[in-house]
Amino acid sequence: MDIQAAVLERPEGTLSSYKISIETLELEGPRDDEVLVRVTSCGVCGTDRGCIHGIEPYPAPGVLGHEGAGIVEDVGRSVTLVKPGDRVIMGFPYCGVCRNCRGGQPRYCESLGTLLFSGYRADGSSPIKRRDGGALAGRFFQQSSWSTHTVALERQLAKVPDHVDHDLMGPLGCSISTGSGTVLNELKPHPGSSIAIFGAGAVGLSAVMAARLTGATTIIAIDKDERRLSLARELGATHTISGSDRLAEQVKDATHGGVDYAIESTNGSNLVAEACASLDMLGICAMVGGAAPTAEVKLTHPDMLQHGKRLIGIMGGGGQTPAYHLALMELQAAGRFPLEKLVRPYAFADVNTAIADSDSGDVVKPILHMN
Repeated sequence: MDIQAAVLERPEGTLSSYKISIETLELEGPRDDEVLVRVTSCGVCGTDRGCIHGIEPYPAPGVLGHEGAGIVEDVGRSVTLVKPGDRVIMGFPYCGVCRNCRGGQPRYCESLGTLLFSGYRADGSSPIKRRDGGALAGRFFQQSSWSTHTVALERQLAKVPDHVDHDLMGPLGCSISTGSGTVLNELKPHPGSSIAIFGAGAVGLSAVMAARLTGATTIIAIDKDERRLSLARELGATHTISGSDRLAEQVKDATHGGVDYAIESTNGSNLVAEACASLDMLGICAMVGGAAPTAEVKLTHPDMLQHGKRLIGIMGGGGQTPAYHLALMELQAAGRFPLEKLVRPYAFADVNTAIADSDSGDVVKPILHMN
């Protein structure tokens, strides 16, 4: 079938140059374990922008987009969990058969790198191509949902309840669940605890909203953008720190010694060392922000060892699809997780404007609407 999709190309063949234009492409039907989805909206995520700007790997020409929401139009022969007409969002893919998937940890699927960034199915095929037969990477996060239709794996879908606006829920597929899940699924702050969140983008602000749902009594948001910090206070931050200097010292001053938990959620700034330094004894730092594959972290050995600090990596906020996504949907519908305060809608034709506004910080979470 013919579809419209935003195609990423690198005209100069280098990571520093790119072009994104909407083209008519050909999409094949779903395989046995796949679902054809008419995409109605899709978020613009820091991971999309990381691939566009060469920070994270993705082949070109190809189609990005991994926070898609839409309507099921067709299903493969073995699909039983959804049916045509169902409203769905598309979350993280996973193989379902490796040790970690079978152990209940699909965010750490042993095939995750291939499923997220190769641009192809696990067997090396792509469901989309140009009308002249030209090859395209059309399987970003196994969905490539900057498109009017896509095929996705049944197991990465979550159905959206009737009382929930499904076009608001697409970002639960990555950035929103990453930030909130880091708090609710992994760190689980205890009553009276303190948490510092480095970076007030979509991931960091989602962590702020999630922290407000816990027993944490000190929630510190850190960013250089005063607009983001103002929003963080509205969403539940008890303290904010502006700038990029002496961050650990400022956190310690605000908490009389350091925080119990820290989250590094920046997109490429790599403030992991500062986040670890801001911890009190026995504190835990969660590393969730994006960075180049060659990025390194330098820590002070005595500080980590003698103070019993821990540094952990958390992928996608942990949790499982669809259970965690459904929980966030119900929290949003109840007014306890105001995701709507982060987003701005854009027409699909304005995809480049949405990317630019996200790059500049003018908008926290753009959502493209395909209709």
